[in-house]
Amino acid sequence: MGGFELNGNDIAIRYSAQDKTLLVEGKGLPGSEKKTFSDVQASKSEIGTTMTVVLLESSRNGTRVLLHLLVPNIKQPDQNLSITGAAMVVSDFSNVIGTVPHVLQAYDVRPLTGTIQASQ
Repeated sequence: MGGFELNGNDIAIRYSAQDKTLLVEGKGLPGSEKKTFSDVQASKSEIGTTMTVVLLESSRNGTRVLLHLLVPNIKQPDQNLSITGAAMVVSDFSNVIGTVPHVLQAYDVRPLTGTIQASQ
């Protein structure tokens, strides 16, 4: 897979396949509104290629926040292609301090559109 640039509701994501770096920018993201992640591993599945990074290891109450990305699997393109994808911001309450809620995750799904670059 080549690199890609995707944008959605208050979020922009860029991935460089060459150095496996993911740049995430967005309003309302925990921690900071701009983060760079190195050595991001991509996993192919039947529903597409997925990537996961930790946006916030632990909030004051113990909530962990992850970003899951889903982009389509592609054949080796010789040109840039338009794609859609999804970013899912997951709040994980499994380690909340005090009473752990019955529902352990909450999801904020953000549809994405953009371009995947041809492999070099």
